[in-house]
Amino acid sequence: MDDAGAAGSRAGHADRGTLASALTRFALWLSLGAWVGSWAFFAFEVSRIAFEVLPGDVAGDLAGSLLATLHFGGAAAAVVAAAAAAALGRRGWLVAIPLGLALICVASEVWLSPAIAAIRPSHLAGTSTAETAARFRQLHALSLGLFLAIHVVSIGLLARHAWLDARGSGALRGARARP
Repeated sequence: MDDAGAAGSRAGHADRGTLASALTRFALWLSLGAWVGSWAFFAFEVSRIAFEVLPGDVAGDLAGSLLATLHFGGAAAAVVAAAAAAALGRRGWLVAIPLGLALICVASEVWLSPAIAAIRPSHLAGTSTAETAARFRQLHALSLGLFLAIHVVSIGLLARHAWLDARGSGALRGARARP
């Protein structure tokens, strides 16, 4: 192969590497954006509006049904974010945290959500007791706490990746150089 052919071959590899890096970053940002955005939309809009316009039991049933999509979608997004972070050479907590959050999402949907649904007032109708009502409040508080914790940590994860990307692109250095 002559020098021109070798240079063209190296350029082709560089282009493929750049494309792979761009696609990996796209996957990272799409997964984090979809995850954080969908959870925020549910928390600040969907559930609020549902409880404003629907009877409490119906709104609770709707929210419970939507949580399955959020939990499994969040778990999938977390795994994609972890894989993309690893592919970008990021290690440690940037890979471990989303995997842990994925497990919490799945566990919440597989174990906690069915326990809540089984004693939801709309499911028990008029047979609810003070004990089941107290248990419902306890499980619901746990579910809300996990949802909030996952959401806050995923926002932190998004912020950390944004900082790393800005630092890597030189955007932070350029911003500090200005008077």
